[in-house]
Amino acid sequence: MAYIPYGFVQKQDDLFVDPKPAEVVQAIFHRYSNGDSLGGIVDFLFVQGIPSPTGQERWTRPAISKLLSNSKYIGYIISFEDYFAVQVDKGNRSNIDEDTNQRKATRYSSHNVLSGLLVCAECGAYYRRITRPSGEVVWRCANKVEHGKKGCKNEPSISETTIKEHICITLNIAGWDEEVIRSSIERILIRHDGSLEIDYKHEMRHILEY
Repeated sequence: MAYIPYGFVQKQDDLFVDPKPAEVVQAIFHRYSNGDSLGGIVDFLFVQGIPSPTGQERWTRPAISKLLSNSKYIGYIISFEDYFAVQVDKGNRSNIDEDTNQRKATRYSSHNVLSGLLVCAECGAYYRRITRPSGEVVWRCANKVEHGKKGCKNEPSISETTIKEHICITLNIAGWDEEVIRSSIERILIRHDGSLEIDYKHEMRHILEY
């Protein structure tokens, strides 16, 4: 019997999307794109009571990694853009340099300070970090990415460079400083015209008002 990827079901000689497992696949891609580690996703699935494809109570890290690299999901469960972004992210997170096959001197940090800060003013969903095939990094409403205009009418994809420049200017800091960003900003609303509205944490509001 041919291998049937998780998220699909075979009917006669054809494969069809199996709705509930497909939602799990989308959740795995979504969580990885937003900074979750393989272990974090394993824990998430365990807490949610979602068994592995083999029926085990807990998934394994290799199973999650293999799922994230399965190109059969493209166009059926995951968009090409999201799939490609995850492959780039997986490469960045690896502690092995593919050119030299040597261990990298520094490890990749999966957490991005902007994750959980950027919020769509239209629908309230978080913005998702996406690496385009050109290499450009942009942020886009997760509802819009997953469901199109039915999920959200908010159009703008915002370049990460533009976001960082705006924040640095607004906070009057010379360069990107994750600790300053984390301690100063509560959230950033993305308006339909692409403008950014920053909500500061209480301590920072006090300083600015003063």
